[in-house]
Amino acid sequence: MASRARSPALLAAALSLVSLLAPAQNPSSALWKAWLDEVEPIITRTERTVFQTLRTDDERQQFQTLFWKARDTTPGTPENEFKTEYYARRDYAERRLGGARTDRGRIYIVLGKPAEVQSYAGLEKVVDCELWVYRGEGRAGLPPLMDLVFYRPGDFGEYKLYDPGAQPVADLLASPPAGRVPSPQAAYRTIAASYPELAQASLAVIPDEADSNFPSAPNSSGQTIGLIFSLPERELKGSYLRRFTAPEGAVDVEESAEQISGQAAIFLTENGGVIFLNYALMPDRISTARTPDGLETAHLVFDLRLEDGAGRTIFQQDHEIRLRLDAAKAEAVRRQKLVFNDLAPVIEGTFRAYLTYINRTSGEFFTDEREVAVSADVPPFLAGYQTKETAKDAVVPFSQNGIKVLLDPRSIYSRQDSLEGTLRSDAPPELALLDREKAAPAIAVRDVTGSDGLFRFRLPLADVAPGRYDLLVKCDGREVARHGLYVLSFAVERPIVFERTEPLSYLASLPFAVGQEYLNAGRPDLALEWFGRLPAALQTGAALPVIARAHYLRKDYARVIELLAPDTVEKTFVVLTLLGNASLEVKDLRRAAACFEQIRKFGDTAEANNTLGAIYFSLGEKDKAQTYWERAKRLIRPPEPPQK
Repeated sequence: MASRARSPALLAAALSLVSLLAPAQNPSSALWKAWLDEVEPIITRTERTVFQTLRTDDERQQFQTLFWKARDTTPGTPENEFKTEYYARRDYAERRLGGARTDRGRIYIVLGKPAEVQSYAGLEKVVDCELWVYRGEGRAGLPPLMDLVFYRPGDFGEYKLYDPGAQPVADLLASPPAGRVPSPQAAYRTIAASYPELAQASLAVIPDEADSNFPSAPNSSGQTIGLIFSLPERELKGSYLRRFTAPEGAVDVEESAEQISGQAAIFLTENGGVIFLNYALMPDRISTARTPDGLETAHLVFDLRLEDGAGRTIFQQDHEIRLRLDAAKAEAVRRQKLVFNDLAPVIEGTFRAYLTYINRTSGEFFTDEREVAVSADVPPFLAGYQTKETAKDAVVPFSQNGIKVLLDPRSIYSRQDSLEGTLRSDAPPELALLDREKAAPAIAVRDVTGSDGLFRFRLPLADVAPGRYDLLVKCDGREVARHGLYVLSFAVERPIVFERTEPLSYLASLPFAVGQEYLNAGRPDLALEWFGRLPAALQTGAALPVIARAHYLRKDYARVIELLAPDTVEKTFVVLTLLGNASLEVKDLRRAAACFEQIRKFGDTAEANNTLGAIYFSLGEKDKAQTYWERAKRLIRPPEPPQK
């Protein structure tokens, strides 16, 4: 009877363990995601973007090694003091300051231990506060003395960093009687009467700027706080990223990458009921290597990654071009520049789009990031210097209903050009060109034609004065799009275009891509709705585990087993983990045991052995359970980050 009583608890433990194992990622990708989260306070945006383009664990381990090496303050010694100090600070932040992502935790990690800490917790006149004093840091533009105040708004929740000048001093006061909000002067006097040092720090981060006559007056506090949070970006000397953007073995690991300038453009289009994000990347220069037969070559990579507000990557793709140019074409690319056009399906939501260009031949790269909102309120819109008819039997970037828009990512036009484009709308749009630099009447776009919900517009620029403009687009009196552009007094050569196109049959596979994006965004119901549109002939191979994962998240475990149990489905790590989890959920312990026995072949982990121990104990096979538990004990090691 005792063993029966313990079985449900053991199975519950097993379920909690296996939930860590997969439903979508292999152990390696989960490990690297954990490492990215671990170094989030100090990794730069460029580093994170380049890391996301790496495809093998070897590359990621090399990146990780050089990530720490680039920050080593004493490279001649065996120990990396920066790394040791970083983990010590992070550990302290997690144990004592609410975590590395809190304001106190991040400041402690970036600046280190304050010279002095004064606590004002549990007092009547002010909410819980702490004053951190930093002296003589001498770091990358920071002042020699800084007073940082952290407070718990309304004595509730985590401590927040207080920004003098941007916030009223009254934010530091305990709630006044009857909810009255005192003036800045009165609030300052109340605090100063009992806590003069806190009162001074409430006026300015830099003590010399504190002026008690003008509490809450604007000062450089916000700028100083911005400098603190940007220290990781500004203090990383040089870059090791060339190692990850050049051909393997061609570049010494000590050589720096070169971040160059470039231009990018993003527009939304619609085709077959799917919204597409169209993007163009144009580096300012393309360096090449010369072959023995006189050709100029370059290995170029163009990457797109979409991240939602929760930091989840919902979509990523990269494409490569291996240029082989004769002298004339190489000169044309240098003179005219090269632009790469591509497109990707995108779901509704607000995302951060990260665009990256890498020249693996030279180590040059540039990145661009921007916010993209996809909703029914944002109609698909394109603007460029020319529209033309294109074949309707292909999916082409920057085109809608067989009308392609040619554009330059620099958004530059000459007076010999026309401003042209397309817009999807149920009602005729209103378009006008607005001068950004001087007050002038708007220039209405009169040439607007359309049918079937797609409008085409054209505005000759011959009579438009050179300058900076906005193309304003309204539908039903509401602004739906705005496109910034420059009109030049001279003609410019247009870039040479490389673009990826897809046959019309590509549209049949899009329900899977769209469903996968919804799944990555944590919306399994919508994912399954789109998976349901996928032709039966395509619901095989790599698609089934993804579809099964959506059913798993909806707790339809019987359907997961139905999809993945047949012998025709390859039993990969992901398939076995989903199948094992689902089998545990429906109490099919024999099937679960068989799955986790096979999972051990991919990695003999303590978690898998503990799970098998719990399963066999519940089946009454105590000796077998004990064998697996003993194995789990031998495998347990102190938790470590990936290779340092």
